[in-house]
Parts: sequence; structure tokens; C-alpha cells
Amino acid sequence: MHITASYIPTEHDIADGVVAFRRGLFRGLTAGGALLVGLGLVVLLIEALEGALAFWPFVFLAFGGAMLALRFWAPLQAARQNKHMHGDVCEVTLTDEVYRSTIGANRAEIPWTTFRKLRSVDGQWIFEFNPAQAIMVPHRIFSAEENAVIGGFLQDRRTSRR
Repeated sequence: MHITASYIPTEHDIADGVVAFRRGLFRGLTAGGALLVGLGLVVLLIEALEGALAFWPFVFLAFGGAMLALRFWAPLQAARQNKHMHGDVCEVTLTDEVYRSTIGANRAEIPWTTFRKLRSVDGQWIFEFNPAQAIMVPHRIFSAEENAVIGGFLQDRRTSRR
């Protein structure tokens, strides 16, 4: 395999990559926040119908709202922190031995054995070093045939590691 593609990373690409990489966390924030807001609204409605409003349902609303706000704020913040990548052409080369990328004057060449996990999630190829670090490359930069080849290659790497 030898696939090369060039693209210009955008804030949207980076934000999508963060959500894809931490999918479980963001699903938990969304579900937990919605549950707390819903519970707070139900309890607030029950309290209002009984005549006396209590303060404690607002705690549910506040925590639920904070969780939902964090769910939407965190990817945007990650994209802003990586502004150094915006506007520079990123060239990605995938071979049987290494992942190679060049962004501006920075060049990285990483052997596949370095990555802990290789996967595809929500339109992103995710090459994970550890639970906190990964390289995300959008599917959109490759053709359908190239994405199929990459998917097959990653599947072979996963089965050969076991």
C-alpha cells in the first residue's frame, strides 16, 4: 500500500476528530446532560403545580446545562488550540510500514507498530497512540477506493496483532 493525499485541515475537521476520538465521553455528556435537564424540568413542573417552588430542581437544570454546554464547547476549544494547523497544507502518506505526514515545515514518520489502536469512526481514520493521544485523518481526503484499501489494511493489522 502506498497512498498519498493532501488537504488543508479546518476547524471543523479537528472538532469532528475530537468528537470521533472521544465518542463515548461525548455521548455520556449528551445523555447525562439531557437526562438532568429533563429531570429538572419535570421536578420543577411538579413543584410549580403544587404551588411552592423549591430551589433544588434548578441544581439539576444547572448541572445538565453545564454538561450540554461542555459537550459543544470542548470540540470547538480543541479546534482553536490547534490553530497552528489551519491553512497549512497537510500531506499524508500511508505505506505498509509507516504513517507519514507533513504540515508546513513539520514532518512526522511513525511506524504502524507505534500505534495502540487503528480504527475508523464517524468519517475519521483514528490512529491512537494511547487513550489520550491520536492522529485523526478525515475520510474525505481519500477516494472511495483508497478508503477501502486503508480499511482492509487496518483490518489486517488488527487481526495480525491478536
